[in-house]
Amino acid sequence: MQADLHHFLLTAPFQLGEEQLDDVVLESPVGDRRRIDVEVGRCVFEVKRDLRRAGVRVDAVVQLAGYVATRQEQTGQRYVGVLTDGTEWSLWRLDDGDQLVHVSTLELPADPDRGGVERLVVWVETVLATDTQIRPTALEIGRRLGAGSPGHELDYADLARLYAGHRQRPTVALKRQLWAKLLTTALGTAFSDEDSLFVEHTLLVATAEIIAHSVLGIDVTAGGVSAATLLRGGLFADAQIGNVVEDDFFDWVVEVPGGDRWVSALARRVARFDWHDVDHDVMKTLRLIHNVVR
Repeated sequence: MQADLHHFLLTAPFQLGEEQLDDVVLESPVGDRRRIDVEVGRCVFEVKRDLRRAGVRVDAVVQLAGYVATRQEQTGQRYVGVLTDGTEWSLWRLDDGDQLVHVSTLELPADPDRGGVERLVVWVETVLATDTQIRPTALEIGRRLGAGSPGHELDYADLARLYAGHRQRPTVALKRQLWAKLLTTALGTAFSDEDSLFVEHTLLVATAEIIAHSVLGIDVTAGGVSAATLLRGGLFADAQIGNVVEDDFFDWVVEVPGGDRWVSALARRVARFDWHDVDHDVMKTLRLIHNVVR
């Protein structure tokens, strides 16, 4: 099964470059005589024959947590883990206490002809974030950035952790309060004043603002474009373009430690699309959503 997964990662359309192909490692050593089943990029895979067997899942999660924690410590980069028996594919991340937290699960149908292969390719690619020049149709945006995608769930989980750790910071607390006051005035009792909604709105607006830069041909992954510039619209202000990307409640992210790295990770995910080829209806929907939450 390890060899099959290794072959799948090498042959599926993940657009891995030569360097990334070399990084698809089978039985990668991590010290103490431990070996990761399969590793590619910043993701480690742990393969089990059958996760339904008693005790297998619990032991596998502990094992995967050790691998992910070791790689993060060795590289200083965020790593994620995938646990699979070929039918169930579950995505995991570490919390601040080095405990493995479940993020997303894909269950494949028993019959491979029922769309399982395509679903698996999209799910794994969203985790690896290796594909490029993706045509930004509503379908592909939903698959790779939508609320049901593992990429979205990872971004949301990391953002929620940032907010929880810095919610008492005066500027963050003030922006959270003003956001709630405005939406309460606009929606009345229909508004649910919850931290989870504030975090979700922050993610949505940050995504829309990064897309706005990408549509204009700005390389959002370039070293000279800071996270603050992406969320506060410095380049738009310099070009005297207003009411597109400006200071708002949601730029609190760049005020807290770790926020710049979170924005950079989101920008890399967004930059995989060819936004020059964006559909007008898609952009109209994104613009509408952006204006509503602002």
